[in-house]
Amino acid sequence: MQTIKEKDVIIMPDRQRREFDPQAMAELSEAITARGLMHPIVLRETPDGMVLVAGERRWRAIRDMRMLGGQLKFNGTIVPDGEIPYVTLGQLTPLQAEEAELEENLHRKDLTWQENAAAMAKLHSLRSRQAQAEGRVHTVADTALETKGRSDGGYQAAVRKDLVVAKFLHVPEIAKAKTADEAFKIIKRQEESQRNVALAAEVGKTFTQSVHELHNTNCLSWMRAADGELFDCIIADAPYGMGADSFGDAGGKLTGIEHHYKDDYDSWKALMEDWCPLSYRVAKAQCHAYVFCDLDNFHELKKMMTQAGWWVTRTPFIVNKPNSGRVPHPQHGPRRQWELILYAIKGKKVTNGIYSDVITTMADPNMSHGAQKPVALYIDLLKRSVKPGDVVFDPFAGSGTIFPAAHQSKVKAIGIEMNPEYAGLCVQRINNLDTDFAAAQAQGNSLMSELQSMGK
Repeated sequence: MQTIKEKDVIIMPDRQRREFDPQAMAELSEAITARGLMHPIVLRETPDGMVLVAGERRWRAIRDMRMLGGQLKFNGTIVPDGEIPYVTLGQLTPLQAEEAELEENLHRKDLTWQENAAAMAKLHSLRSRQAQAEGRVHTVADTALETKGRSDGGYQAAVRKDLVVAKFLHVPEIAKAKTADEAFKIIKRQEESQRNVALAAEVGKTFTQSVHELHNTNCLSWMRAADGELFDCIIADAPYGMGADSFGDAGGKLTGIEHHYKDDYDSWKALMEDWCPLSYRVAKAQCHAYVFCDLDNFHELKKMMTQAGWWVTRTPFIVNKPNSGRVPHPQHGPRRQWELILYAIKGKKVTNGIYSDVITTMADPNMSHGAQKPVALYIDLLKRSVKPGDVVFDPFAGSGTIFPAAHQSKVKAIGIEMNPEYAGLCVQRINNLDTDFAAAQAQGNSLMSELQSMGK
């Protein structure tokens, strides 16, 4: 039996094991006390001394055991206090030493996901270098076969995911993730953000008010004549079919402002029965649709959209409007300060991020439109669904909220507004875009820099 003083064992800082569960260590100490040490630690001789290759848990457990007064035995022989049995593999090459370290760590069940990912990356790198020295090519499938016993499907995907996250363990947000899956999602989200930043910078070079289109016509006629699969996102603030044309003046806030359309249920139903199939037709193979609607008509609208081919979420979005809202019954109240949005998906289009289904936005200064929506609300919807360069459709453009929202999001907007007066409001919005956007872009430069630095 050859021994070495515990204090003389050199533990390199780049070893895979970084965390040691106190309960597990206590159990190992108890087992060594009861049965003795079964396997000595493995050391490698170096000019600087004896470096630990395998057995750090045993080394720590023995140290803890002795601090509590325990006595170490190995093969029935009492080991002198302060010393620990070891074996040496001789003068190992760097690749051999790395392989010995990984052999123990990768097959341990209690590694953290961070340690496992780092060890998997080291093993894959090791095998790749060994294969290269022999004139071979080592693949992810080979690493999966060695570590998982299989290389098909999910086994190879799991190894590939470990290799990806291992490259980003130096990023605090990723290292703090609870699981490797969560870390992988964060990485994908950051990569998507960086791509969007790059795309926005490229699109922004030529992005002007002339990109957008306004058509003063009936949206149903336009949609029937248009080519199919045009839009990445649709935001539709159609009439609600709830008699809004007969509502009060919102406590004086909308005095002199009228709804220039009939808003009874029969008119709404006839409109939406035609509009829903047409919306599916002009939507791209992957598209999101946000359709404002009244509470009483939500389920009926959901049925129409589903029959048209959309997949509709079970519950609507809620828009909270703290500083606005109508008073349908001025003598009785209350002020209605919330609205519903039906959310529909075509082609399993994924969202850009997970956001709340309750959106709070303050009203913009009114432009003489009875159902004007805040620009911030449309920007909130667009951030969920579009990337710079996409095309968004508003078939009921009203005062033109879609145009500044789309311009700030660097997407092209096509708006349809049948009423000439409201179409004029849209033209005002479009004419002011480049001036307003230049100011907004200047304010956003710091945010762009922050996003670009996320992956550095």
